[in-house]
Amino acid sequence: MPANIDDYAVIVGVNHYAELATLKGPDKDAKRFHDWVTEENGGYVPADNCYLVLSEKDSLLPIQHTIDQCFAKIIAKTNRQKGRRLYFYFSGHGLGLSWNDTALVLPPWSNIFRNYALSSGHYRTTLIESGIFSEIFFFFDCCRNRKVAVNGAPPLFGNVIPAATAGACRSYVYSASEFTNQAYEALLQSESGSLQEDGIRGIFTESLLRGLRGAAEKDGKITSLSLANHLERDLPKIAAQTKKVQVPNIQGHHADTTIIDGLPQKITIVKINFTVSGKKVILEDSDLSIVKEDFSDVNEPWTVELSKGLYTIYYEDEQSLAKTIRIDGTLKTVSYGI
Repeated sequence: MPANIDDYAVIVGVNHYAELATLKGPDKDAKRFHDWVTEENGGYVPADNCYLVLSEKDSLLPIQHTIDQCFAKIIAKTNRQKGRRLYFYFSGHGLGLSWNDTALVLPPWSNIFRNYALSSGHYRTTLIESGIFSEIFFFFDCCRNRKVAVNGAPPLFGNVIPAATAGACRSYVYSASEFTNQAYEALLQSESGSLQEDGIRGIFTESLLRGLRGAAEKDGKITSLSLANHLERDLPKIAAQTKKVQVPNIQGHHADTTIIDGLPQKITIVKINFTVSGKKVILEDSDLSIVKEDFSDVNEPWTVELSKGLYTIYYEDEQSLAKTIRIDGTLKTVSYGI
């Protein structure tokens, strides 16, 4: 399978700041996202099309020009012709400007240089209006709480006029938290209960990469919608493990866009125990198609293999008492009683 030669990525991780608290996760998280975006089983973007920008202790880098040079190189590579997809990932401090605009804070930010940040809204508009990309995915692992009199800068690159093809671009914004709320990094635990070997991570990026690596799979695909559903379900759970409250915010085009295709479907073995014998039992999927029907037996539970989705089980003529089985692909075996 050839690499996605018309895909590009700009990935930014900022740990170090002039006046704001030093963070511990963004550089590692940016590298982890870069790993996924270049993997054959991930984004499969050619390495030459990916730009990874990390902060440096005591240097107050990167500045805006450093990041915008990455976008300029991409624009030059495409020669303003149609590309397919752009990923823009940022991890660091952030400030909420409005419900659809976040200040992505850069290292020189201070109470004097309080506008030293990128406006996510302006970058989104400019990149869409370039007309270069059919799809743009923004992933922002940063806070969106407010500070007085803070603005974000528009990109240094621009368009003479919006491209005629701009309206065809699908764009999706996955933010780590809701407007005015914080995002967190933490020493996370694996599913086995052990601490992650590489230490503190952004909660949002942890959930994001879980989804992109398969937890968001539905019908053999990861799509913009299945990823959004995964984050809304999974991220608050991870936050709760660290005694935090964090809810992602997702905005985007109404169409469901495929991010990765051809994945093996996750199958969960479900054991269903019965409390009474001799009743006809019906198990339906979310399309109301019958998956299995048979008579119950307290001594013989059902064992069925189910892919991710919602299922309904009930005794014949007792549909009003139906129970829902929700399979999300995170467990290999599930026991259920009726």
